[in-house]
Amino acid sequence: MEVVEFSRPVGYVFDPTDCELVGFYLSKKKANQLIPGIDYFIPEYNLYGSKEPWQIWNFFKPRLGEERDDQDLYFFTKLKKKTLKGSRIDRGVGTGTWKGEDGSTEIVYNNQSIGSKKRFRYENKDSNQHGGWIMHEYSLDSSLLLPDQHNDYVVCRIRKNQLALKKNNRRKCQEVDSEKKKKNKVQEVDSEPLPLATLPARSTTTTTTTTTMVQQPLQLEDETELYSDEYAFAIR
Repeated sequence: MEVVEFSRPVGYVFDPTDCELVGFYLSKKKANQLIPGIDYFIPEYNLYGSKEPWQIWNFFKPRLGEERDDQDLYFFTKLKKKTLKGSRIDRGVGTGTWKGEDGSTEIVYNNQSIGSKKRFRYENKDSNQHGGWIMHEYSLDSSLLLPDQHNDYVVCRIRKNQLALKKNNRRKCQEVDSEKKKKNKVQEVDSEPLPLATLPARSTTTTTTTTTMVQQPLQLEDETELYSDEYAFAIR
């Protein structure tokens, strides 16, 4: 990335109209007509490359002397087709994409169409920058192109969407707080002592064991001998 040094008048703010961007700056860029300081106010840079919108913003913003976030940045860039023979434009940027939000709006000067503009927003649902950047892309009407010119150059205006960025930051903070609460809750559960094993209650009732004695009749070894003795006693 290279920015041409330029001495800007104190208090000067670059704020061209749509007609000036297309009918003056873009038309002269395509015709290779030099404009003093043009590379300072509208540097040429690939807005459909590997750099994220905020990386481009943070690099060019201080070097262009634009310290306020509500001031826009302008760039010349070339459109990049998805295929060599196709007509679809590759609008990828960084890990996201420039998502179109509306159709082309015609830019008219002196009852003549001189170009058009489209509005895009940065889309990347995995990033907290999702929806936080707006880009307007300006194209020169093909009827104003010279025979050896192509409508590949466009001029773009980039600005911050402060409301979307603040909303994303609030949502991110809420998600972080929610994760912390869940983590603390898990730690509290893990730190609780395990309950002691419950043993079955012992009975206090005394069980009395009763032993029943059964008297067994005496068994004589020889019953015949007993009867003989009784008979002998009787006849005496």
